[in-house]
Amino acid sequence: MFNYKRIIDISQPVKTNSANFPGDTAYKHEILLTVEQSKVVNLTSLTMSPHIGTHVDAPAHIKGDMKTESELVGAMPLEPFVGPALVIDLAPTQDGISWKSVEPHIASLKDLPERILFRTQNTIRYDVFEDEYSFFTTELVSALAKRGVKLMGIDAPSADHIRSKTLDAHHELDRLHMTWLENLDLTHVAAGKYFLIALPIKFMELEASPVRAVLLDTGANE
Repeated sequence: MFNYKRIIDISQPVKTNSANFPGDTAYKHEILLTVEQSKVVNLTSLTMSPHIGTHVDAPAHIKGDMKTESELVGAMPLEPFVGPALVIDLAPTQDGISWKSVEPHIASLKDLPERILFRTQNTIRYDVFEDEYSFFTTELVSALAKRGVKLMGIDAPSADHIRSKTLDAHHELDRLHMTWLENLDLTHVAAGKYFLIALPIKFMELEASPVRAVLLDTGANE
């Protein structure tokens, strides 16, 4: 039996005023039918970019023609999204995350978890798109891949800075067959070891998917 003390929600809320990347489709929902009208059920529909809130990018986000099913989010392997994870606290910072800044946080670990999540903010304004935020450097991605890391997550809207025109971190992550999560909420999470569950929806025709990301506190940090 798997024992844990509590479930920590590290997902950002998705609602009408949720911030979205400039140019993306904002969240919108419509009430199609009410219990008052139908005497049975409420029904809604929604429209949104899959990059709103906490989400995962598939390889198709940065390459291909959206016709190769293996590059789309529904075909991504699930193993990276479930398992032991390490939260590294660098907050507050808006700089590119370098290997030099991360190495001291993992130098004493005998076993480095395959999933690393970066806390870079002490507060998050969910309704504001912040155009200054921390992001991954290709140096960091490469260094962690060499040490067996399979998934990297960050509490910023993108693995690259908004001003990037080449998305170098995205491409390095993809080249090294790594998975990445964006728009996490780690404001209430202490640095340490946890168990991550952050499964995407099985969208077979999309380049990204929202995830409900949670950490299980197993008491490893006591």
